[in-house]
Amino acid sequence: MMKTLPRLALFAVTLAAPVGAQDLYLAGANIVDPAKQEIRRANLLVLDGTIAGEPTAPPENFQGATIDLAGKWIIPGLVDLHTHSYGNMAPGNTFDSPGTAGVAERMLQAGVTAFLDLFGLEDALYTLRERQRAGEAPGADLFASLSCLTATAGHCTEYGIPTRTMNSPDEARGVVADLAQKRPDVVKVVYSPTGRMPSVDKATLTAAVATASENSIKTVIHINTWQDVRDALEAGASAITHTPSSEPVPEDLAKLMAARGMRHIPTLAVHTDFRHFVAEPSPLDSPLAQALTPANVLAAYREYEPSESARAHAAGAAEREALILASVKALSDAGVTMLTGTDSGNYGTIQGFSMHRELYKLVQAGLSPWQALAAATVDAGEFLGRRYGVAAGDEANLVVLEASPIEDITNTERIAFVIHHGRRVEGNIGD
Repeated sequence: MMKTLPRLALFAVTLAAPVGAQDLYLAGANIVDPAKQEIRRANLLVLDGTIAGEPTAPPENFQGATIDLAGKWIIPGLVDLHTHSYGNMAPGNTFDSPGTAGVAERMLQAGVTAFLDLFGLEDALYTLRERQRAGEAPGADLFASLSCLTATAGHCTEYGIPTRTMNSPDEARGVVADLAQKRPDVVKVVYSPTGRMPSVDKATLTAAVATASENSIKTVIHINTWQDVRDALEAGASAITHTPSSEPVPEDLAKLMAARGMRHIPTLAVHTDFRHFVAEPSPLDSPLAQALTPANVLAAYREYEPSESARAHAAGAAEREALILASVKALSDAGVTMLTGTDSGNYGTIQGFSMHRELYKLVQAGLSPWQALAAATVDAGEFLGRRYGVAAGDEANLVVLEASPIEDITNTERIAFVIHHGRRVEGNIGD
C-alpha cells in the first residue's frame, strides 16, 4: 500500500528549477511496452534524456546512476490530452488555483509527464510553454491550444477570460491564421449547433480546420452530439473530444471515424466521476488522490448536499455512464484510436489523479489494460508528434510502479517514482 503523505506536502518539494538529464541504468525491471503489448524483464539505459537501449550491463566507464528495479514495473509517462490547468473546482464554489505552473508540478507527482491545455489564459500558457521548452521552468511538459475558438457568446466565453471568436468562414480563416503565428500545439474549436449556447456553423468549422491544416496544426473539436462528430469528420478534423450521452454511437459513424483516422478523446472522468466522488466509498479515498488534493477540495466533495435539480439530474447518471462506456467500446472495436483526456479543471476531476481514473474507466468500458495504456502513452505521443514509449530512441519519460498495471489497471496509482526527460523527479509518492 502507498503511504499516505500529508496533503499538499508533495507540492512543495519540486519547485526548484530543473537540472539537466541524468544518465541512468535501470536494472532488472519488468518493462511494460504498450506498443508491442508485451512485458519483458530487462535493463533500460538512459543517456541524455533518451532511452538508448536494453544492454545486459552498463557501458564501460558509465558515470551515471544505477538503480535496482527488481520487482518493479516501468511504463511510459502518462499524457492527459484535455485539461484546463488553472487548478481544481469542487462543489460549493470551492476552488484550488495554483495556476498552470503549479499544476505542471502536481502532474509529475501523479506520473503524468505531459498534458495538453485546451483553453486558459492564452498569453500565460504561451509564456510558460516557451519557458519550459527553453529549460527555464519545471514540471510536466505543457502543450496547449492557447485559445478556444468559438462563436460570439459561445462556450468558452462564459468564464470571464479572453478567448477568440469567429462567426463566418472568412473570420475563421483570419482567426486561425493569426493564432498560428504562436504555433499552438493544436487548434481547438467548439462546435455544438444544437447546444444551449451559440455555436459556429459547419462552414465556419470547415474553414477553421482547413486553415489549421494548411499550417500543419492538428484540430480538436469540442462536440455535443453524434451529428456534431459527423460534421467534424466531414470537415477533416483530427480529433473530437467528449462523448455524447443521449444515444449510442451510430455504427456507420464509428466505421467512418476509423477509416479516416479521426481520434477520440472521450473524457470519461468529467462525464462520469462526479457521482462517484461524492459517494461512499469514494475514489478520493485513495492515497494518491489524498496526496494530490487540497483539504478544502476533499471536504467539498465529502460534504456535498445536492440541490433538488442536482438530484433530478443525478437520477439518470448511471444510465448515461453505461451508454457512454458502451459507445467508447463500440468505437474502439471499430478501430477508432482512443486518446486519454480528463477535462480536469471541471467538477468531478482532480488534476493528475483523474488520469488514473480515465485509465480505469477505459478498462471498465471493455478496453484491455494494454489499449488503455496505449491511449495514455504511445498513441498520445504520436498525436503530439513525440516518441513516448519504452523503446530505444523514445524520450525517457517513465513511471516506475510497485505492481503490474496489466494485472490491475489501478496499479498505475502505485507510483514508486517518476523519470522526466531522463531525470529522476525528487519528492515522489512512494510505497
